Amino acid sequence: MCRYFFVFFVLFTTNIYGQTFAALQEELNNLLLDPDLKNASISFSAMDLNTKQIVSELNPNQSLVPASITKLITTATALEVLGANFQFTTSLYYNGAIDTVNKILNGNIIIKGGGDPALGSDRYEKHYGDFMNRWAIAIKLLGIDSINGKVIGDASYFNDHIPSTWIWGDLGNYFGASPSGLSIYENSCRVEFVSGPNNGDSTYISCVKPFVPNLEIENFVISKPNSRDDAYFFGYPYQNHIQVKGAIPLNCKDFTVKASLPDPAFLASYQLTEELVKQGVKIAENNSTSRLEKDVTTYKSDVKIDAIPSPRLIELIKLTNHYSINLYAEHFMNQIGLAKYRSGDTESSTQATLEFWKKKGIDVSGMSLNDGSGLSRFNAFSSMQLVSILAYMKLSKNNSFFYSSLPIAGKSGTLKRIGKDTAAEGRVHAKSGNMSRVRSYAGYCTTKSNKEIAFTLIVNNFNCTQQLMKNKMEKILVKLAEINE
Repeated sequence: MCRYFFVFFVLFTTNIYGQTFAALQEELNNLLLDPDLKNASISFSAMDLNTKQIVSELNPNQSLVPASITKLITTATALEVLGANFQFTTSLYYNGAIDTVNKILNGNIIIKGGGDPALGSDRYEKHYGDFMNRWAIAIKLLGIDSINGKVIGDASYFNDHIPSTWIWGDLGNYFGASPSGLSIYENSCRVEFVSGPNNGDSTYISCVKPFVPNLEIENFVISKPNSRDDAYFFGYPYQNHIQVKGAIPLNCKDFTVKASLPDPAFLASYQLTEELVKQGVKIAENNSTSRLEKDVTTYKSDVKIDAIPSPRLIELIKLTNHYSINLYAEHFMNQIGLAKYRSGDTESSTQATLEFWKKKGIDVSGMSLNDGSGLSRFNAFSSMQLVSILAYMKLSKNNSFFYSSLPIAGKSGTLKRIGKDTAAEGRVHAKSGNMSRVRSYAGYCTTKSNKEIAFTLIVNNFNCTQQLMKNKMEKILVKLAEINE
């Protein structure tokens, strides 16, 4: 019954918009009738941004698992609520008093996190520089040669909770790194493996960068004749014993797999402690974190020594949407919660986001947000809901910022290999999303006839490979770009 209804809809749409829309509708029909999608759910919407008229749709109000196109909602909300020039700030403090005669700090050094997701990231090496050295020098310039206390990493800026609906299999990997009020190195480390020459050979770990104190890795990775990284970490925040399973290619001497850090704030305080000792400063106690301290007065921030701002929000957002950085999106979401409710937990932040869009006239019924990145399978929204948000952003004062943050088909980011040498190349500016049995695309398309279209395409529970599903959906994007009337 549904298929016959859809054929009727296709004819209706073609009569209004002419034959050039027929090719798009034919590709949608192909999806609907594809044997690989017999168990699948599909939601598609395309809106002419000049007329605000829906030019094509299929199950537009069906809520589906969206994967990483969730980041479009998060980044759009962050721009609207926080502003393009917003910056996170990480600060260095001390408490207690300095004995100037004996050059002793009778107190503690506190690294107070301010929610910066990029502190120490290789992507911003020039921006941050050697900040640990900078901090150590700043402390010594206060006339401190020894500390009768410790260095404490204060991550209390956010409520320091991982999204409750993330799955166990993701948490140990870099893409499942949980947000923290004091994040460092994108909350991940590089684990280097050496593999053998034969299929099934054991591997061993040669190096972990940066060095993570107390980390124990139980290695079950084997050597296999492939060219992919098929190794996955299993661990939990604040757990120092983790496992890694799977396979890496044969004959590798420094094959790198990224794992999430068990405790970013602890690593930050450890590294500053090491840097201070290296520069001749004596420290009485081992490093710690706000989570480990029972007495909050130990990490009370009294006197500011230094502060390091993050890059501007729009710069962070551009990287987030181009390279689908989950951690950044989670920090944006938590900051939205702080701005609206003074609470940086996931539940408050997602509720603030839903309420923001409801006040803007978006129908949020059936929309479920459980994180900022799309890693949660509990997220659900319809193609029409996201298209409505995309249409809103087209009229926003932040439109140019938002639009420029999107990958371009055939040219950049996660769309670099989509639509190459087709009408979609350079015409589609969009975000992609994928996870097991989920694939999605959403953004903007300028057609051959210069129509500006906002679109969203989500498919759940297909029975083919991700690559094959990508090829099927790419045809929809190409037909959208080919519209010429």
